[in-house]
Amino acid sequence: MIDCREYALKLITFRDRTRKELRDKLTQKGYDENTIEDVIAFLEEYGYINDFKYSQHFINDCVNLKKWGKIRIRSELLKRGVKRDVFESILEEAFQDGIGDVLINQIETRFKNSDLGNVKERTRIFNFFLRRGYCAEEIKGALNQVCSFKDIVTEEYF
Repeated sequence: MIDCREYALKLITFRDRTRKELRDKLTQKGYDENTIEDVIAFLEEYGYINDFKYSQHFINDCVNLKKWGKIRIRSELLKRGVKRDVFESILEEAFQDGIGDVLINQIETRFKNSDLGNVKERTRIFNFFLRRGYCAEEIKGALNQVCSFKDIVTEEYF
């Protein structure tokens, strides 16, 4: 058990991990299930792993640094084993000001030299934001606000 605990502490010194990530790593290393549960309980008791705090930091980084949307952040957290009820309120709070302004700002700065009148270019930008985890309706609305009236994106392009 001490060996398992030391390995778990070594893992979390490199970066924060969720409960599931740590369990997967310890299982992969070959420790038995009871020992793993005891070690995880120990680490949670002392605050070394906490899925709520992990979610807060992860969402903050994704919104402010990576500029991801809700869909991608939600998907990544679920993939890392964080339960939806743990992070959903944090995610809603992070996007309470609305996504439209964020998207408009990104389009104007990142794609300022792009020809938004070109259908192919708008499709490329649209797909870029879809991969980042933004909703199609939000992207269309932001593109429509950035484009001049004659360049408004219609449904036929997507």
